[in-house]
Amino acid sequence: MRERKKLFLIVGILLLLFLGIHFLRDREEPEPASQLPGLDGKLYSLSDFRGEPVVISFSATWCPPCRRELPLLQKIYEEYKDKARLNVLVIDSGEPRDKVEALARELGITFPVLLDEEGEVARKYGVLYLPTLYFVDPLGNLVAQVIGAQEESVLRGKLDQVLWFRGLREAEVKNLVELGSEITILDFRKESTNPFPDRENISYQVVDGVDSIVSSLPREGVCLLLVESNEEGIEIGKALAVSGFQRVYYWMVDVPQG
Repeated sequence: MRERKKLFLIVGILLLLFLGIHFLRDREEPEPASQLPGLDGKLYSLSDFRGEPVVISFSATWCPPCRRELPLLQKIYEEYKDKARLNVLVIDSGEPRDKVEALARELGITFPVLLDEEGEVARKYGVLYLPTLYFVDPLGNLVAQVIGAQEESVLRGKLDQVLWFRGLREAEVKNLVELGSEITILDFRKESTNPFPDRENISYQVVDGVDSIVSSLPREGVCLLLVESNEEGIEIGKALAVSGFQRVYYWMVDVPQG
């Protein structure tokens, strides 16, 4: 009897994984198309985040693995919200506002928490298990899914698939240049100089706008932006991400270097 129960459990888990993978492969554009209210009183839709990466977490206050995963999502959100415009959206299904608000306060959640009180959006996504995470790239494509609470390394591995642009500090830039095979440096600054003139793996260009490079550079290449401010780096990075560039970095200038 014990072996039979174990067999049924394994079959059930495999079925959940199969359904999740099948659902993910068939979906080119993520749901929901409709808006959901957040605890902050605003209405949210995925279309609001076009050009930016999004992590969507289906959760509930009664779910212990969700409670363990939410602080990890908060940590990742704080790390990338400014330098990569990462968005994290938690969708709580089938629960009243007061319960959800209490948990958000308890865990110190600062990203949007949305209310799916009728469970409509969870059904659209085919969510069968909590927590379930979806990773949406800057073009709006759902590219990865994680079912159940996972280690931080697993989430970061999935996150790399949607972080098409991000800011780097000086030490990170030097690592990129030393370890990368071919890197195109795009200099948008008024006073333009190549910071790595002796590196053979560097292609250096002075540019005056995004339009001048979109049609001439390969989308799969590595681009490093030299900009006047972090905000400029983010805006240019978003523009390139929307155009299909998938490895764009900008040298952060508005933070202490090192």
